[in-house]
Amino acid sequence: MLKKVLWKSVVLVSVVVAILFYFNNRTLSQGSEEPVAKEENIPTKEFLTVKYLPLETKYVDKAFEQVDPLNIILQKQDKAIPHGGGSIKEIEIRGFHNGETIFFRLAWDDATNDERAIKPQQYRDAVAMMFPLDIVTISPETPFSPRMGDRAKPVNLWHWKADWEKELHLAGGYEHIEDEYLNMFDDFASNPHPVKGHSDLYASASLVSGGRASGTLLAKPDRGRSVEDLNAIGFGTLTSQVHQDVKGKGDWADEKWSVVIYRPLITSDKNDVQFVPGMGTFFNVAVWNGAQGDINGQKSISIRWRPLKIERVKYQE
Repeated sequence: MLKKVLWKSVVLVSVVVAILFYFNNRTLSQGSEEPVAKEENIPTKEFLTVKYLPLETKYVDKAFEQVDPLNIILQKQDKAIPHGGGSIKEIEIRGFHNGETIFFRLAWDDATNDERAIKPQQYRDAVAMMFPLDIVTISPETPFSPRMGDRAKPVNLWHWKADWEKELHLAGGYEHIEDEYLNMFDDFASNPHPVKGHSDLYASASLVSGGRASGTLLAKPDRGRSVEDLNAIGFGTLTSQVHQDVKGKGDWADEKWSVVIYRPLITSDKNDVQFVPGMGTFFNVAVWNGAQGDINGQKSISIRWRPLKIERVKYQE
């Protein structure tokens, strides 16, 4: 019996050593099923310039017409489960800052406006930008996954959601199940003499809704924003920030989304990327097409970082 246990232990240790040897000096993104390709750690030569324009926020739309666009080809997400996406082929991005706030406009073709995600078979349209949290050098020798970051290499993500945008303009700031199921029935509302315990439970949102009790933005009826500020260190680690700094506004017309995302250049949050005029960093993007069932890892993505150059402030003499 003892010999069998020792033999199994030797086999197990041998397997572990073999696995460690196999993955030695290989770059893996946390949670991915396949090694990251070498070219994914080579930023593109094409870059986005965030132009300095000393304009007030109310002139944002006009400002974007004064800056050059960057068009990015997208593909399906093919590393982490659920694989998929790829229905959005290209996205156009423009950026500028006024010395205080940085603005990005993302535009892409989408034949349908998917702004409700109540039924299990409903999925929202969405778009996200991702930045390295720190100042980094990215190369095959100093790898940094352009998908969701890596261990000890965090990223900051700005995630705009079409249903959150819609809820900004609704009474109460939130869509309810009853808005989709107009004739829905529940025991509490129909029972003229409910048990007191049931009555108290029904009246207490924090007890009925675990999401509201936890304070998650997804369940919060008065979140007051359409963009979620998040961090990640690889697949499966996406985490919403306690302090939300990013705002946005999306419009769908003529089968096309146009989404503006903005935030102060500098914040006091250590989990936020900081933008200093004159500096350079990198960014990446992802798009979700609700009509195609895109959700979580099923999305259209770029698989390479793009350099981001922020123009210096030009002071008038």
